[in-house]
Amino acid sequence: MDAELARLGLAERSVRLLAGRDIWASITPLLAPRRNLVAAFGHVGPGAAALLPLEPGDTLITDASLDTVLSGATSPHALLHWVKAGVIVHSLRGLNAKLVIAEDDPSFVVVGSADVTAAGPRQLFEAVTLSHERHTVEEAQEAWLEWCDLAGPSLTAGDLEPLLEQYGAGKPVTARPAPARPAAAPARPVVTSRPATPVRPAAVTPPPSPVRPAAPAPSPVRPATPPVSPVRPAPPAEPAAAAPPAVERPDEPAPEAAVTPEPVAAEPEAAATTEAPEAAETPEATDVPRPSWPRPAELYLVSLVEGGEPSAEAEYRLEELAREYTHPGENGESPFRVELFWADDGQGQDPPRTLRAGVHVIPVYSQKQGRPLVGSRIEAPGLVLQAHIDEFAYPRRTYCYVLTRQSAAQPAFGDLRKALAAIGEKPNFRNSFQVPRKIEALLGLWPDLGYDPR
Repeated sequence: MDAELARLGLAERSVRLLAGRDIWASITPLLAPRRNLVAAFGHVGPGAAALLPLEPGDTLITDASLDTVLSGATSPHALLHWVKAGVIVHSLRGLNAKLVIAEDDPSFVVVGSADVTAAGPRQLFEAVTLSHERHTVEEAQEAWLEWCDLAGPSLTAGDLEPLLEQYGAGKPVTARPAPARPAAAPARPVVTSRPATPVRPAAVTPPPSPVRPAAPAPSPVRPATPPVSPVRPAPPAEPAAAAPPAVERPDEPAPEAAVTPEPVAAEPEAAATTEAPEAAETPEATDVPRPSWPRPAELYLVSLVEGGEPSAEAEYRLEELAREYTHPGENGESPFRVELFWADDGQGQDPPRTLRAGVHVIPVYSQKQGRPLVGSRIEAPGLVLQAHIDEFAYPRRTYCYVLTRQSAAQPAFGDLRKALAAIGEKPNFRNSFQVPRKIEALLGLWPDLGYDPR
């Protein structure tokens, strides 16, 4: 790490200033050997790929709105080159930041006045700062994640190709006929912000019911055969053993008087021995068969904000499911338990509306309106037992009940980002992970969980 800091010019300080008329000649060599780059530049000019060395899996946020493309400030040719190379590109209208974050070790941030535009005859005087100070890098990551959430889905080649002919059409260029350009302008503008339009199929999430159900709803993790309570002969056996003496001596009053004090003194002891297990309720755990614990085939990241209280209906459902699924584990494995999380609409990243029984989730907690930071707490993957939306709550609230297990590992959101970056991926809170290599990268954060063989 010391050699890398020396190469960055940060061996003896945490911040460095770069200035000049050809600023990218100093920035590009610092970024070229690095991986896991995320960047935000309001304007991207032609030949930007030679200046900003983004690799497949890296992410760029820029302003690719139609007005910006028409003005020539952002080149769809450069963006299309990156998209075809595997770089993830988002568009956010009004973005004017100039920021690059290298998320390797050591992490550092480059921020300043320079856009990603090639040096020309009219070179500008630019100034940027380079810093590896931990809090500064985390603040930059927080700002970048906020812009990424606002930007919406990534751009595709189909979004960018219609803009190639419109690039620079809004400039006052006399060589181009004026009437021809307005006719081409309305062709497929880039959507810079695609607000999520969640679909709420009625069959996916059952409506909550205030009536106590006679039998719990079927769940994909329950065994095919209904649980059978083990026989407890102890309570009925003691009255049966005490009955024969009373029947054998029905007409001997004297012995009855002599025998009566003995059972009276013995009855409290018997009651104590039979009531003690019921008070502790520990044998009830053996009544529950071990739940199935399948390996995830569909995995969601759910961004949550800590705080609030569940409704009485939600707490009742939690108690019912806890009695049905809580299990101490077998052969030294970690125990099973049921946990409840909820998310209110409008607090940062709303939970996916496609949550349903049988999928797995990784809760990601944060303190600032659902936008996770590098050090944000994340929980081990849990299997969804039930999920429903409380339409009567204000704001509307989504409840999710998950079957979880304890793990000794305690990764943070930054570890999750690095695990995905190692395979060229980024965190996604809108769609599920279904590709096996992506799921395995996430499960590797909790190597001691273990799953049932398929």
